[in-house]
Amino acid sequence: MSILVIDLGTSGVRAAIVGADASVTHEFRSPTLPDSPAPGLVEFDANAYAAAALDCARSALDAHGPVDAVGVTNQRGSTIVWDRATGEPLAPAQGWQDLRTVGDCLVLAADGIRLAPNQSATKLANILDAVDPDRTRDLCFGTPDSWIVWKLTDGAHHVSDLTNAAIWGLLSPDASHYDVTVMDRLRKVNMQITTMPVVCPNSSP
Repeated sequence: MSILVIDLGTSGVRAAIVGADASVTHEFRSPTLPDSPAPGLVEFDANAYAAAALDCARSALDAHGPVDAVGVTNQRGSTIVWDRATGEPLAPAQGWQDLRTVGDCLVLAADGIRLAPNQSATKLANILDAVDPDRTRDLCFGTPDSWIVWKLTDGAHHVSDLTNAAIWGLLSPDASHYDVTVMDRLRKVNMQITTMPVVCPNSSP
């Protein structure tokens, strides 16, 4: 069995082939340093990021040939919002290190909702406030894993897994469903749950 592994890092993306004996071959890497337009802000171009990752993946497949599965690992708190119909990101992606929502986290803490700025929850709300303040557009949220799967499948799959979703700050305490109370508080008004990725097992078809 051979697996194409795509590593979506903070400063670079990689792709390689992992064999049945755990050997790693045909590794390709591309630098993807984020931008910091102001102190505390860390963002990146989601399209350019995906293009770099897919280029590495194609190079690995060209060198090896077909594989049996694809695995993705990524920078989990980084947040991307894109239009479902066009597949285009609507704002720069906010990196996990971005601190622009520290004040929002403090306000929420006073109301008993404890979130950290390196989680996706307040980053998602911040982007939505900028691109969809009325919460009426048909948008998709995801971390880089969701985004690259969307790109790999031409928009057929909007998914993530529990190891990623668990750190977003948007799941119930038992991780069985999205916490609508937190989501409504962040979004100011109710929003369709379809904006969120389907949370799948870590290994699934």
